[in-house]
Amino acid sequence: MIGIEDISLNLSNKLGDRLNKTDEEKSVLNYGLFTILHIAVSLLLTVVVGILTGLLLESLIILFCSAMMKKYSGGVHASSPKICTTIGTILCLGLAILCRVLVDNLNINKLIIIVCIGFIICYLIIYKRCPLPSKNKPMKKESTRRLLRKKAFNLVNTYIIISFILGSIAAITNNYIIKTIMVSILLGLAMQMLALTETGIKLILAVDKLLGGKGEL
Repeated sequence: MIGIEDISLNLSNKLGDRLNKTDEEKSVLNYGLFTILHIAVSLLLTVVVGILTGLLLESLIILFCSAMMKKYSGGVHASSPKICTTIGTILCLGLAILCRVLVDNLNINKLIIIVCIGFIICYLIIYKRCPLPSKNKPMKKESTRRLLRKKAFNLVNTYIIISFILGSIAAITNNYIIKTIMVSILLGLAMQMLALTETGIKLILAVDKLLGGKGEL
């Protein structure tokens, strides 16, 4: 079965040959095409699952917020893009269900408390673990690590400001969608924080092995 890696490699080689690119330039092109295809497949799968389960809004927000943080935080990777997409979709769906349960059963005051506590925990995880290197992204330079950590904190601050505004509006209007967006933002961040913790890494690697991957870093 043809995978994303095969498609991106084939396309980059054909485009590279047509544009008279060097092997190094083809590699850069291949990486870019692979990233675009992987994001497209993940997004499409999330949309389909979200529509089928009635959790489209929650799923898309969680996926977006998690993906934005992943750029700066790093984290554990699955053995293959296929398994990575599968694990990501499972986590996204699980957190979307959790979001629906929380919003349906808790009042706005309790939701705001949960969101505040959640952001504090995320702050601590980022401070201690971000950025987490991997084989594909070793990040050996301390200057690079400091820059990525700073960007991660800035992104969290942005999420906090947005959540504060949404929480203030929800406290007045008790609007269901606004409460859903606020909680989804936190859960999207939490999804990526999971990939930075020891427990989360073990869990992801266990699922990776269960799905036929190597189950190791």
